[in-house]
Amino acid sequence: MILSPELLAPAGSLDAALAAFRYGADAVYLGLPRFSARAEADNLTVEKLRVLLAYARSLAPAKKIYVTFNTLVMDSELAQAVELLDTLDDLAPDGVIVQDLGVARVIREHFPSLALHASTQMAAHNPDGARALANAGFSRVVLARELTIKEMAEITRSCGIETEVFIHGALCYSVSGLCLFSSVTSGRSGNRGRCAYCCREAFTKAGCSSAAASAESYPFSMRDLCLAPVLGQVVAAGVSSLKIEGRMKSPLYVASVTDYYRRKLDGRLTPDDERALAQDLQTVFSRPWTSLYAEGPETPPDKIIDPNFIGHRGALIGHVQTLIRERDGTRWLRLTTERPLEKHDGIQVEQTGGGKPFGFAVNRMRQAGGRDTAITQPAGSAVDIALPDGDLPPLPPGAPVFCAASQAVRRRYTFTSLREADLCPGRPADIEVILSPAGITAKARAQSSGDRVVAAETSLAFPLAPSRQPDQTRAAVLKCFERTGGSGWRLGKLTVEDPHGCYAPPSKLNELRRALLDRLTAAWDEARALERAGALNAICRDPARSAANVQPERAVNWTLKLRVGSPLPSPACLRGIGAAVLGIGHSDAALVEAAAETLRAAGAERGIALALPLLTRAHEAPALRATVSYLIGKGWRRWECADLAGVQMLADFGMRPWSADWSLYALNRCAARELAAAGCRRFVLSPEIADNEAAALAQAIGTDSYAPETPVPVPEFTVYRHTPLFISETAPCFGKGCGLMTDGNSGRAGIMRLTDRRGRSLICHKLDNRWITTLADAFCVTGNPGTARFTDLRVDLSWSPEGTDIERVITATLAGRGVI
Repeated sequence: MILSPELLAPAGSLDAALAAFRYGADAVYLGLPRFSARAEADNLTVEKLRVLLAYARSLAPAKKIYVTFNTLVMDSELAQAVELLDTLDDLAPDGVIVQDLGVARVIREHFPSLALHASTQMAAHNPDGARALANAGFSRVVLARELTIKEMAEITRSCGIETEVFIHGALCYSVSGLCLFSSVTSGRSGNRGRCAYCCREAFTKAGCSSAAASAESYPFSMRDLCLAPVLGQVVAAGVSSLKIEGRMKSPLYVASVTDYYRRKLDGRLTPDDERALAQDLQTVFSRPWTSLYAEGPETPPDKIIDPNFIGHRGALIGHVQTLIRERDGTRWLRLTTERPLEKHDGIQVEQTGGGKPFGFAVNRMRQAGGRDTAITQPAGSAVDIALPDGDLPPLPPGAPVFCAASQAVRRRYTFTSLREADLCPGRPADIEVILSPAGITAKARAQSSGDRVVAAETSLAFPLAPSRQPDQTRAAVLKCFERTGGSGWRLGKLTVEDPHGCYAPPSKLNELRRALLDRLTAAWDEARALERAGALNAICRDPARSAANVQPERAVNWTLKLRVGSPLPSPACLRGIGAAVLGIGHSDAALVEAAAETLRAAGAERGIALALPLLTRAHEAPALRATVSYLIGKGWRRWECADLAGVQMLADFGMRPWSADWSLYALNRCAARELAAAGCRRFVLSPEIADNEAAALAQAIGTDSYAPETPVPVPEFTVYRHTPLFISETAPCFGKGCGLMTDGNSGRAGIMRLTDRRGRSLICHKLDNRWITTLADAFCVTGNPGTARFTDLRVDLSWSPEGTDIERVITATLAGRGVI
């Protein structure tokens, strides 16, 4: 029997969360102001989250709330991260969604009562990646959006933890968690919640065969995901949670999209009902829809990307028939509408040249050719809609017309208002009240979701007279101790001891309650502060106590990374290179072995490491496993991993990684410890870390304490790289007449040159079955004084496009000369 999965809705605000619950969500996910990948959403304060948790748990059945902590965390932010995690531990949400390996380690070691959910930013694409997350203490993994339904099912069957999949909403062109475009080009890191949405920008492509195709287009602008047509197959895959994207969207959007999927999951939609409800949703917000690769990996780019238009489109209601200009200057757009329209609805018309549609409100409307205006017009009517004053863009006959806002839809969705006074959002406290002729004593006991137990006691000494109604004493005490509003507490279990049948004045009981809860709060805060200090002391250890771990100054060590299939440098060029890393991709084992032996013979001083690919899909995994097995059998023992799936694959062969590439994102000492525990002796610093943060991290790691069997990991600073801005399963898509062509300058197949509106030149090329976009000019900081703070430097040529002069780059970089 297949159980119905959880329907998980976005909540960028308190109102959006209430809308989600009102229209059928089983759970919501939301962020707080810090460490959320949607930093520009409204997000919730801690107090609002406390209230929402109380509300969700008051419902029948109770709803769940997951909190996003899904950004990368710098080492300098660890204290703030621990403070927020301590707060979440106190609030006890149903799960915390995490990207950073260091944050996961902190939760596992210091806040184990928090359920760990792996963010889609962790790029889990196969069973190995999901198993690695399970072994790291995660109870749920949000799978990568690029998967087929077959892959979803395979991972769900084999990983041993819950799986969550996106079924609706905006898509990133790059694999989630691996997009560096915004960070590198604008300083706004998507991995830290500040994405500038560079994939929605316009680009011009060189070498197009037509004038139309060489104009600006939006080659990376993805359609919106919609798995409604295959929802039954997704459910049958056995996933635990169906997730809707949209924490930047309005409560109206959350209501409509949740309502649509709730009713579809429950089987309450006829085909006509579903079409109508889908159109209603489209009026609120919608780009054209795509199922991405859910039904198979062969989906063409033009079914995934919308290269000509951007932004909200709406529900298609017809096409321009003609424009009418009257003597008084009024201009009317005539069409036959496929859905009812009314005054103040929003209309959008696609532009011939692409870009953002032309939009305006329905302020006046009439039956086609009539004179009297109307408030509403039924579906199937030929209508004239008054156009706004001023200049108009071309609105040719046949141009698609959309309803982009519907008053009827807005009226349909009403929202629940939350009366906080009706809720008890505080922590539960068990209270014992003891009455005696000499006074009243009250004791309180509270326990966190973990193992924290706090107690408090207070007394009031004054004579108590016998009660005339001793059977009413408990009710009187209950009435007073239930009044905990604003204290941060709520009454749990109440015990009343009254062996002498005393009368307790309500004023004294209220006084006692206030004093008791004040003492309990003070004790609770003190216990939390001690725990937080203990966690911080364990995480950010005193360098004075770890001085023995300070690494002595060393000469600069150079590491060179190449890929199988690229030209290999000569022995003369390799002089000065300490270690070489060879990216094997998904190449044939014999080809890898030949390239590795050639590189070894060329003379890398500290040997060769083989680097596993960054992404491996299910259909690629068997061949990769065979290759790795063969190479291990041939004696290759030094490996570099770029994702957790690679770490797990090596573990299956009894091996541990020697090095971790940048994509495992060790931006703080806790993440470095996690990689060291996996066996990594080195890790490559992320392109997203600034020089000063990188230097501080290197110092922190050098003075950190590690177990005797765990090596202190060495951070490598990359001084040359064609940084991958986008890593995607999908080829860029341009206008007609401009397919996957050759580089207009060199004639090389599979390489495209693009220019953005700022005049920056980019290169897009296919590499190891993925589409890679880089700046044409490589990142190069050779000679920069900041590099003097690092003794381990890397030249990474594994992302460089075909035709890069490898020997020139290596020679110039080692000589301290800048080269792009």
